[in-house]
Amino acid sequence: MQTILVPTDFSALSKVAVMYAARLAVQLKAKIFLVSVVNVNTTSQTLMKWQKLEEEMLEIAQQDADRLIEEIRTQVGGELNIRYQSVKGFPIELVLERFIGEHKIDLIVMGTKGVTGLKKTLLGSNATAVIDHSSIPVVAVPGDAKFNYVKRIIYATDLVSVHEEIQTIAVYARKLGAEISILHVLPTDSTKTIDTKEITKQLIAETKYKAISFHVMHNDDISEAVEAFFQAQHGDMLAMFTHKLHFFEKLFGRSVTQQMAFHAEVPLLTFNRTMLIA
Repeated sequence: MQTILVPTDFSALSKVAVMYAARLAVQLKAKIFLVSVVNVNTTSQTLMKWQKLEEEMLEIAQQDADRLIEEIRTQVGGELNIRYQSVKGFPIELVLERFIGEHKIDLIVMGTKGVTGLKKTLLGSNATAVIDHSSIPVVAVPGDAKFNYVKRIIYATDLVSVHEEIQTIAVYARKLGAEISILHVLPTDSTKTIDTKEITKQLIAETKYKAISFHVMHNDDISEAVEAFFQAQHGDMLAMFTHKLHFFEKLFGRSVTQQMAFHAEVPLLTFNRTMLIA
């Protein structure tokens, strides 16, 4: 059985991700591991005070977790397999990576929050750090996202690593029973010819996964094209490989307002290069 790790600080934003993860767990028939990361500076000279504060924080977190689990069972269903654990440490990405190794986690689902910087505007500082360090896929859930049964994953590619990346995406699409719609965007004035049927045939043969289709659009704004394609295809999740920053920049190079208009509702299934299947 798959295990989904959901970091939470019990805020409204993280609760969106928790509820999303719970419904995703139903689709995957997976277990959920809720984790709160508590960081108290125990190197202080007032060690006893810090230790007492830490104990109080852990107790409060446990109470919050009990309430949250009850809420999940009420909203999503009582048959879910949910565990909770608080862990101490800093920074969060290293704490979670250690936790992944100790508990055989398959997927992380976490909320996102906009701050400064390109990736940080889109994902949030904690989510960005976790994605950059994670050895497993991370689903980044924006604050306005609503769970839809994942039937279609949208994957935008510049074709540089499409044969490697589709292998990795297909593994997770197969687990979800979801179709993969692949998009390649060409400039408006491009005369390049791409045989979409032949590429689709190749990728299906390589992955041994039939639910794949390849599409081409002409648009000088890649992000605009992806948004239009996502809507037209009725996408439920957008897959991306964050190691390819040059494509990431092209994809999300618009203003913050324009970025968030689309991405405030779209869950991102993110991978880094260490997950590519040879």
